Amino acid sequence: MTTTIITGGASGIGRAVADELRADGHRTIIIDVAPPPADDPADLYIQADLGTRDGIAAISKELGNQPIDNLVHCAAVGQWSPFRETEREVWERILRINLEGTIAVTQEVVPLMPKGSRIVFFASGTVFKGPKNLFAYVASKAGVIGFARCLADELGDEEITVNVISPGITATPMIANMAHTEEANIASRSLKRRAFPEDIVGPVKFLLSPAAAFVTGQTICVDGGSVKN
Repeated sequence: MTTTIITGGASGIGRAVADELRADGHRTIIIDVAPPPADDPADLYIQADLGTRDGIAAISKELGNQPIDNLVHCAAVGQWSPFRETEREVWERILRINLEGTIAVTQEVVPLMPKGSRIVFFASGTVFKGPKNLFAYVASKAGVIGFARCLADELGDEEITVNVISPGITATPMIANMAHTEEANIASRSLKRRAFPEDIVGPVKFLLSPAAAFVTGQTICVDGGSVKN
């Protein structure tokens, strides 16, 4: 049985991915800072904060030495605020969770991955647009893309692929404080409608599939054509 870790799997895109993979027969391990939802059927649920050393240590302890076939890393935080008005502890927390947390959890998981495993990170279409009031989030997600490119090269000899999904604004709890930008974002798309977590699941499943065995180091924007690269 394929074992897949989904971080941020308690809600939003991560939950949609976990539900779909579970329906496909994956054994799912959810890592999330939130307590497990009452209706979550994960095979293993690890409640941990990716932005702390204790959280990463708890993940390492829970995983033990079990083989991990796939890592889908969705967990992230954001903040909508002007650069001049954002306190240091706010932007440091965003970078710590979104970038440092990505590196830290990956460093725990990679030694558990057999040849031919898959890693899918999440960035954001904002990396290619550079909108105001999202500087820390965008910086952290740009770092994830750079990390993925380097890691793809390092893990290539083991045929472990490393790719990135960059969604546009998607209808999840995370976008609550920037929902006022959604209308303009939809207008910038070729496909002029809202994005839902289910829209992101298909590309993730492709990157985990045998069909993507020769795809690595890539960033795929899944945003209805708002970013064209």
